[in-house]
Amino acid sequence: MKSGENSAAIRLGIMSKRAILGGILFTMLALLLASCQKAEKGPPNVAENRKLADHSKEFEKKIHKVADGVYSAVGYGIANVIMLVGKDGVIIVDTMTTIEEGNEVWNDLRKLTPLPLKAIIYTHFHPDHIFGASAFAGKNAPGIYAHESLDDSVSRAVSETAPINGSRSMRMYGNFLDKKSMINIGIGPFLGLGPDSTLGYIKPTKTFHDRMKANVAGIPFELIHAPGETDDQIYVWLPDRKILLCGDNLYKSFPNLYTIRGTWFRSLKNWYRSVDIIRALRPEYLVPSHGKPIIGAAAIYQIATDYRDAIQYVHDQSLRGINQGMTPDELADNIILPAHLAQSPYLQEFYGKVSWSARSMLSGTMGWFSGDSADLQPLPVKEKARMIADISGGEAKLLEHAKRYIEKGNPQAALELSGYAIRLNPENSEARTIRIKALTLLGERESNANARHYYLTEALEIRDQFVAKTLLKPTLQTIHGFSLPFFFDQMAANLDPKASADVDKRVGIQFADTGEAFTIHVRRGVAEIIPKLADHLDMLVQADSLKWKEMLGKLRSPVTTLASFDYPKGNAVSFALFLKLFEAPPIRLPFENKNP
Repeated sequence: MKSGENSAAIRLGIMSKRAILGGILFTMLALLLASCQKAEKGPPNVAENRKLADHSKEFEKKIHKVADGVYSAVGYGIANVIMLVGKDGVIIVDTMTTIEEGNEVWNDLRKLTPLPLKAIIYTHFHPDHIFGASAFAGKNAPGIYAHESLDDSVSRAVSETAPINGSRSMRMYGNFLDKKSMINIGIGPFLGLGPDSTLGYIKPTKTFHDRMKANVAGIPFELIHAPGETDDQIYVWLPDRKILLCGDNLYKSFPNLYTIRGTWFRSLKNWYRSVDIIRALRPEYLVPSHGKPIIGAAAIYQIATDYRDAIQYVHDQSLRGINQGMTPDELADNIILPAHLAQSPYLQEFYGKVSWSARSMLSGTMGWFSGDSADLQPLPVKEKARMIADISGGEAKLLEHAKRYIEKGNPQAALELSGYAIRLNPENSEARTIRIKALTLLGERESNANARHYYLTEALEIRDQFVAKTLLKPTLQTIHGFSLPFFFDQMAANLDPKASADVDKRVGIQFADTGEAFTIHVRRGVAEIIPKLADHLDMLVQADSLKWKEMLGKLRSPVTTLASFDYPKGNAVSFALFLKLFEAPPIRLPFENKNP
């Protein structure tokens, strides 16, 4: 690249921090994670929920000795780390959310034994179980055990919808809230991820399909595929000691059969059948990846029976209602657990909700259409808002009704009406004030941590005029671990349809260090990714794969990185302008107009 071109690129600001994909990979890794970026004015002052506060006892920071050589570190973050001590080494099961959390747990566990790490087992792909791995592994190369689908699940989880998953996760986990507002997160004390956190995922080296028997450090164990909260979920079974590590298929809360941060469908039938595996094994010790261990075969069997019955009840009764023609709202209203299940300490709605699960059953089995003809082609959201205002007697009357609902103790009605008012007039400060009040009242009433945090965080976002976002610092190892096709697939999902409406251009990128090549054919609003160099290229770029990944992961300057590539056809300026077509749009609050 010529120096004049380099200067021109800098003048154009072609690769500012918010341009060209916006650090696509770890914007996407926001997926199920949240940062501790704080709003300027602090969180709202809200009342504590006593039921949720009492639940915090489940996550007291402590290393529990389950049995000789079996320890569960609870309360260091959202998930547990479980250590199995063998003859000449240890096995670590699940590794926390970040390297920093992993270091803290590992330092405390090392006080119990000097034996070296021999293996790591991931129970499933969720970030709070895998992204602290490098803290435990250090410079060693232990065997990493997981289900064969885990690595693909990681890639999928940080894919197309991760920006919005990240924003919704911020609300769900309450990372913007103070300690009074964010009491706990239902299955753990907090999600320990902030702007200075680093991630250290290590790919599995030993995988299996259904079952795998192994012996590490003199510890015989069996890994059992048990799809539930995730499709790649596994159990770790120590048969000679009747100890079962059950991952996230059972914890002390009604299960998150659907998560409000958004994810692909979780099969309720698979989940309760996997809980049946627990019952069939008859363990004497059950060690979940969230909360305290459970000891005693009889107690475990009864808890597991109630747990699976609750899941099957929601599954079966949802299908029964669906077959009657019930809509999602009707399912949510009508499906209520039997009293003996609703009273179980392990089925309180601290994390999941029955109503959310029933709604998910309809969308997961039948798709988006509720069955009501009015939903086939509903009014555009702004037109519906205008209709509601007209029925109310105008926008001013609409707000009067909303305020009256607040006074009557019906914040849900006020919340819905405020949304219509804001869609009609986004600058309506009175409507926003009413919405903040409604959200705060709803949050104060909630003992479900996810719902509480979502309400209160949105109130904070409206008041302080920001949108929850994530800040993450990947390690080089994590960045390098993702495949090149993964990066290109994400580019396609970010193509700006308006900016590319009249573009028909083929850009080839060669990676000599890996022998791979790709063509991005932008064809009037669609970006086709071709895993080779196509004919008749408009531009050809020769790049280093690691530099490319590091640039997208915000670990390398975009300007200098583009300048370091070779351009047999085209130049850095034209390539940067081409990449700008893939700049991700900003995330907005759900009730705000998306198309001004």
